[in-house]
Amino acid sequence: MDDLLFYNDRRIDLSDVLRAQTEKMKADIADTPAARMNGGTDEELIEHFISKYEIEPLHIHEDQAEADHKETKVDVSHDHFRRFIREGSGPVMVKGDAISIRVPFTGDAELFKYTPSTRSFNPPRGRVHGSGGLGGTVTLSLALPSDTGDADRFNRWIKEQLDGLKQYESWIRNDVTRFNNELRQHAQHAVTARRQQLEKQGSLLGKLSIPIRPRSDAPSPTPIPMPKKVVKPLPKSRPVEQEYGISNEDYEYILKIIRQESRSFESTPATFAGLGEEALRDVVLAHLNGHFEGAAAGERFRKHGKTDICIEHENRAAFVSECKLWKGPKALHEAVDQLLGYLTWRDTRTALILWNKSVKDFAKLQSDLASHLESHPKFVRSADSGQPGEWRVIMQSESDDGRDILIHIFLVDLSPGESA
Repeated sequence: MDDLLFYNDRRIDLSDVLRAQTEKMKADIADTPAARMNGGTDEELIEHFISKYEIEPLHIHEDQAEADHKETKVDVSHDHFRRFIREGSGPVMVKGDAISIRVPFTGDAELFKYTPSTRSFNPPRGRVHGSGGLGGTVTLSLALPSDTGDADRFNRWIKEQLDGLKQYESWIRNDVTRFNNELRQHAQHAVTARRQQLEKQGSLLGKLSIPIRPRSDAPSPTPIPMPKKVVKPLPKSRPVEQEYGISNEDYEYILKIIRQESRSFESTPATFAGLGEEALRDVVLAHLNGHFEGAAAGERFRKHGKTDICIEHENRAAFVSECKLWKGPKALHEAVDQLLGYLTWRDTRTALILWNKSVKDFAKLQSDLASHLESHPKFVRSADSGQPGEWRVIMQSESDDGRDILIHIFLVDLSPGESA
């Protein structure tokens, strides 16, 4: 007798298999080596794991079904409507006809072994012959005594079997399609969790928190309380280089110093309005050196030129900042390009200080700045700066589309009170 399809002796449902498949993918992502994670973008990794763990749903090709006939012997010992002389308790064999239908299918042959979430009490019977697990044929057989196996009876049976296969194909497809659709979200969460885990361990980026030592006699920046805004194959392995970056705590401390200096500029604009870009930069630089024991330096040469402010550790940048006079959106984009051009390592925290000395309507300039930043070709998304009059954006690295750069923007008003 043929096997029951969409059923197994261990009573394992398809939903159990799909849950196990999801957990297997999560475990695989969680065990992915740092070099592999470092070798590709999130989207490349996600596409790889989706292609590896998604399931190909069944598609029954009943239009390509073929039937075979052969003569056989049929046991009629359980047919209570027949009269025969039984010899002992064994089978009673009579001449019969056997019809076999071979129905091609595509998809994962393993799906014939499990019961979908919607089911009937009378699943079809047959034998599955897979070809590499992604297709094959399912054979359905019926043998009847020659005196009862007329064409109409066989045709009714064929229709019932094909209808049953198509019904189960639909139920299986619903479950598998829902699983495949949810797989991307599970992969995204797992990749994000793996990156966070590696970053926390320092395994992925080798990022060290640089011991920037505040001077004991340095004044502590006094925060001004402000309400916060409410927001396929794996890529080749890339060696994990030792890279340096300041901790988030140190980064925010540096921004507080710049913020404090910016407010002093705005409180006495006449004192600073006559200074040029370099002189204004030097004021900020001197203030930083007053807090970090000379660790800040101006005009340090970078990959594509000279950056205005750079704090380094063992010849690697920990913090980079550009200082520019406001000269319009085009100049803003050029300043961002210049800043991105200096950066070749992941998640470097940066700042851009803009001094306005020409635009009278400073409120409009502030309201337009976000759209100017969002129009930059490397813009990824905005982030919460936590301060009014300041902006924070994520930009794509110039040298590696899979790397994100955090830029904090200050806009300082030194305008003379009339538009240029």
